[in-house]
Amino acid sequence: MAKVTGEGTIVQLEKDKPKSKCRKWQLRVPVGLDPRTGKYKTRTRRVSDMNYTQAKKALRDFIEEIEDDKVWKRTGTTFEECAADFMDRREQSGEFTQNTNKRYRVQFKAISRHIGKADVASITPEMIEDMYLAMRQGDTLSGKPSSGAYLNRLHKMLNLFFKHLVNEETIVRNPLDRVATPANDTKERRALTSARMRSLIDQLEVETSCDIAYFLAITMGLRRGEICALSWRDVDFDNRVLTVSHSFDCFRNLKETKTRAGTRRLPMPEFVCEALLRRKAAQREYFKTRNYVNRHHRTGYAEQDEDTPVVLDFYAQRANPDTLGKWWKRDRAAFGLDGWCLHELRHSYLSMLAEQGVHPKVMQELAGHANAQITMDIYTHVNMDQKREAADVVEDAFLSVGAEEEFMTRYAEGAPAGKICKVRHSRPSRRSYEVLRGAVQTGERFVPDSYQQQESPRLQLVDGTSDLQVSEAI
Repeated sequence: MAKVTGEGTIVQLEKDKPKSKCRKWQLRVPVGLDPRTGKYKTRTRRVSDMNYTQAKKALRDFIEEIEDDKVWKRTGTTFEECAADFMDRREQSGEFTQNTNKRYRVQFKAISRHIGKADVASITPEMIEDMYLAMRQGDTLSGKPSSGAYLNRLHKMLNLFFKHLVNEETIVRNPLDRVATPANDTKERRALTSARMRSLIDQLEVETSCDIAYFLAITMGLRRGEICALSWRDVDFDNRVLTVSHSFDCFRNLKETKTRAGTRRLPMPEFVCEALLRRKAAQREYFKTRNYVNRHHRTGYAEQDEDTPVVLDFYAQRANPDTLGKWWKRDRAAFGLDGWCLHELRHSYLSMLAEQGVHPKVMQELAGHANAQITMDIYTHVNMDQKREAADVVEDAFLSVGAEEEFMTRYAEGAPAGKICKVRHSRPSRRSYEVLRGAVQTGERFVPDSYQQQESPRLQLVDGTSDLQVSEAI
């Protein structure tokens, strides 16, 4: 609760009019000393269409609101000004990455297109909802309609911003408390089948920077920043181990991985070692050619050493992660993967591991995730063939149960009297019909044995049991 330290003052805004004719006033209320400047802090409010007597009443109401903490510390401050101050503080704190700050500035620019000139104290939930609607309809900086996923991220950032203003006592309440969060309509990531992964690998020319980047994404599950950060020092050909310890961002900062889990040592299959050896030899030859071309110049000389990046750009420098994305958009149609994004190669790698039965904890370590739940929920995908296999397992289970029941009702009572035996019943599973289906000629109708005239189950009598028993079907 704020403490008012004076009676407040009323300032006439229409200077060209006598006091009796003035209808616009500024109310000023002192709220104590600023410990930094030693000056009194004041809160102000503009009022209009009031004579002086009405302005005095408005001043008393204003003081009551301040003492009840129902007024904003600053009025007349626009959304743009508050956003700029918010971002300046974030950047000066050094607690946030350049990528995050850059994304926030772009988002604030998109929001300021709609409410940038509005007094931050007067922003209402209706104004926010109208902004979301307009952005969905294409009223954006790019002219393209905003997706629900983009608005969802915008809403989270805006909620953080308004909470900061509430904590700073710039505003009383967060207008987003009464605004529904836009639904996240992000398209689910896909994963290539093992056959398509094999086909892509066969098409790659791993001697080139772009193709070795795609190769590492699909065979080792590396992220773009991790691929760009990879140097020959990180590749141990003797022990066949690849070390991921750094990431490279779009601001050309080579930094440690974002989390401790991101730093990891990955065993390399033999074919990955061979591909990297081919890439290293091709890069060495490229440097020789480049040095020969630039032999008369002081600049341009390059030499391959342990700190040389595996993936280079046109200028023989460490490639930017955004450059990898541009390369992929240029090349993906040639691979028959038009519309697929580069990160989906990483999804394909992890889904292939899950399909092969790799333990989730091992997958988590290979992916560099903080916990296995992220790996299983987001990065693994199930295709229709795997679903059909699961359906076959269910069918086999029900067929087995049916076989036991059938035998019990038809043959248990008629077992040889006085004969000690154990009965096993076997019935062909659905998979056993696949060979027969393939042999059927076109135009003929194939009827499985299970739909034809029933034959007696095959029985196997085994001495050594005192009672008639039916074991599980085999």
